Formats: sequence, C-alpha cells, structure tokens
Amino acid sequence: MHRAILEIILSKPEGITESKLLETLKKEYGIGVSTSELYNVLMKYELSGLIYVEYVGKEFLVKLTPQALQQFAT
Repeated sequence: MHRAILEIILSKPEGITESKLLETLKKEYGIGVSTSELYNVLMKYELSGLIYVEYVGKEFLVKLTPQALQQFAT
C-alpha cells in the first residue's frame, strides 16, 4: 500500500486530492484503504519530508516537496 501511494503521488507532481488518491488506489491497484489508513501513511511521508499537504475546499491536496521532486528526478 505504501509503495502504491508513493507511486501515485510521484505520477502527479502537480498534486492529487485525497479522494482522487483513494479512487486511484482502488481502481488501478485494487487496494481498498480507509481514510484513517491513508492519513497515517500521508503523515509519515510528510514527517519524512517527501510530501506536503494543503487543505483545499473540503479535502486535502497532496504534493511532493521540491526536495523529493529533485531526489526522485535523478
């Protein structure tokens, strides 16, 4: 699940909403994840400096940090 979430976020450098992330996990990876499980993984990634999360409207927008973009670009 962790790898799938990271792959999805990497494929969307402009950012992805939490609902779209959950939908993509289910459709493309066949993984059903609860919101709390998703938040747990996202919190770990944020604390590791891989992503940052913005509150947009009624949900979160997940984006890679500039450092992570450089790290994964090489």
